[in-house]
Amino acid sequence: MSKRRRGKPPGASDAVIDFWGADDHEAGAATSIQPTSDPGAVPRSLGAPPLSSRSGVALASLTTVYEEAVRTATALAAANGLLGSDPAGDDL
Repeated sequence: MSKRRRGKPPGASDAVIDFWGADDHEAGAATSIQPTSDPGAVPRSLGAPPLSSRSGVALASLTTVYEEAVRTATALAAANGLLGSDPAGDDL
């Protein structure tokens, strides 16, 4: 049988560290967000995906994923009252 460990491991401290940070931190005011009208702009700017035979299909699939991510983020922002007004009147 192994011996039971007694005491603290080397380097252990009595101080308790809060994982999420200190309570004295002031939370800033929430700002509104404006969803993008072109979710795939940044990935397209990086060029075609490195798939030689199916780069067009991969780019279309990735664009679909980005569009769905924008829809989800927009829905979460709207549910929390963080959705800004669209000055141009464009919808996704």
